[in-house]
Amino acid sequence: MARAGWLVLAGAAAGLGVAMPFGVPPLFSALFGAAAAGLALAARQAAGLRVVASEGGVEVQGGGSGFSGRWAELQLGFGIVERRDGALQRYVLLSDLQGRGFAFAEMGGGAAATPVRGPDGRALEVVDLREAAILLGVAVQRVPTWELLPDSLREGRAAVGAAEPPPVAAALPRPAERRAGLWGMLAALGSKVAGALGKVGAGALKVAKTASLPWAAASVATYSILFSWKFALAIMLQLFVHEYGHVHAMRRTGMRVRGMYFVPFIGALAVTDDSFRTRRQQAYVALAGPIWGSALALVPAGLYLWTGAPTFAAVAAWWALINLFNLLPIAPLDGGRVMHAFAFSWSSSLGMAVSILGLLAAVTLGVSLGFSLLWLVALLGALELLSETQARAGGRGLRLLPEPARFGPAQWVFLRSVAGVPPGSPSQPFFLAQLDRQDRAARAAPMTRGEAIRFGLAYVALAGTLMLLVWTLRQVPGASAAAGVLT
Repeated sequence: MARAGWLVLAGAAAGLGVAMPFGVPPLFSALFGAAAAGLALAARQAAGLRVVASEGGVEVQGGGSGFSGRWAELQLGFGIVERRDGALQRYVLLSDLQGRGFAFAEMGGGAAATPVRGPDGRALEVVDLREAAILLGVAVQRVPTWELLPDSLREGRAAVGAAEPPPVAAALPRPAERRAGLWGMLAALGSKVAGALGKVGAGALKVAKTASLPWAAASVATYSILFSWKFALAIMLQLFVHEYGHVHAMRRTGMRVRGMYFVPFIGALAVTDDSFRTRRQQAYVALAGPIWGSALALVPAGLYLWTGAPTFAAVAAWWALINLFNLLPIAPLDGGRVMHAFAFSWSSSLGMAVSILGLLAAVTLGVSLGFSLLWLVALLGALELLSETQARAGGRGLRLLPEPARFGPAQWVFLRSVAGVPPGSPSQPFFLAQLDRQDRAARAAPMTRGEAIRFGLAYVALAGTLMLLVWTLRQVPGASAAAGVLT
């Protein structure tokens, strides 16, 4: 994924350099170059060699190899070959009973290795596979060849016992508390609400410390140029509350939060180090941001009804529009992630189809409305789609492990070293993190029918409420511009 990202960035730079002399807008030319590079990379991957593993065996498609075989009939071999840059490269050899072979390694996009000789005497190209360690791991368990692992790694990772739940205090009040009456009940309720607000405030303050102040200041300056400094602060407040809704939902579902980041012209984003364990969790986290942001938009709307000041109506309308924009069914917007949760709960093919349709919708809206931000959303969605496509391959391989509990980080690092990357390499932390995300994604539970109905109704109700709010305020000066976006 890192290499693909650099290629897309190179395409953006090339598009910028070629189009600028002809007077093409810089943002449009950069996005066009990046999109062209992404399409070329996707076409190259689609037409290139693919290794398809299944419950029954493995098949190499494309590239003229024609290798295939059932797991029970395959053998594993290993060797070291010289690369064309003079470095030594470890590789893995899969061969069948007829002597046909397939050689692969993880070379990280480096120089190609010289051909090796297969069991039947033919020369074999050593294929650079990004998921070489996963393919080797599946072969070890499916062939099987457990003797490849050292004795210290054959037993697998130690099982982690479930933690005992904390003791629960008595839920029923004592007799004296029952006689406290209405005032006692209100006092108890008030203390609980205050405690909850205190926790939310402490969490928000903790998240605010992770935000980069220079980027936040740059965002304020950017919005101040486009609007006024007061309106810029209002936008920043909405962005913070919206993203904190995501952060709060992530923490409630046990996800690790890296932080919140502001990006000028784009908005803000909450970043996690985990993958979603269920599609319900994905939809819950995605909708939490617009729900929090919409609740905040009701505050200035209420103040407008109370005071009649048009400034409050303008703030409410623009805050509602920001959340409505995020509900568009286009990845990586919140609405796109909700649609992903629905579609991938049905099938991976439908999920990929919905992702592609969302990108086409973003491009269509960008052309028809002349809204450059939608082009940027489409570019980010294309990168996410490319990452999702690559992650699916690893996830399918991990689902093929008959005994996944026997492979932990130590086993995967060893298998990767057999495939060519020595332990302790700079890419090892990224490899383990990516493996963990692929493992979580591979085991992500789909939504039930009831969950899909409830989240679908919540999505429709939230979008309808925001549209109604903007439309109701359309005649108020300042809010009319926000309503004009919808017409």
